[in-house]
Amino acid sequence: MMTSRLDERLARLFEAARAEEVDTSAGEEHFETRLLARIREMRSAPPPWYALAWRMVPAFAMVAMLITIGAYLYAPPAQNDLFASITDEQEDSAESSFLTGE
Repeated sequence: MMTSRLDERLARLFEAARAEEVDTSAGEEHFETRLLARIREMRSAPPPWYALAWRMVPAFAMVAMLITIGAYLYAPPAQNDLFASITDEQEDSAESSFLTGE
């Protein structure tokens, strides 16, 4: 019983809302002028920082590529000995102990 009265009231409110005439003339007046002014303002504003970052992506990629190529070309030759990394550290400690007199 209570829900049927609420449903009827809601139906009447929807009916009244559909019958209401909305005056849109104030919003339509000079719409094109306002729109063009806003577009002009948006074009004259400086771009956000992330737009500049996206424009710099090719330059960053080029720098990374050059660093990679340079590291590959100018790297010291690799040791073929499997134990080179182990003995290299031992040689450094032997040289330092010789120079310090220990």
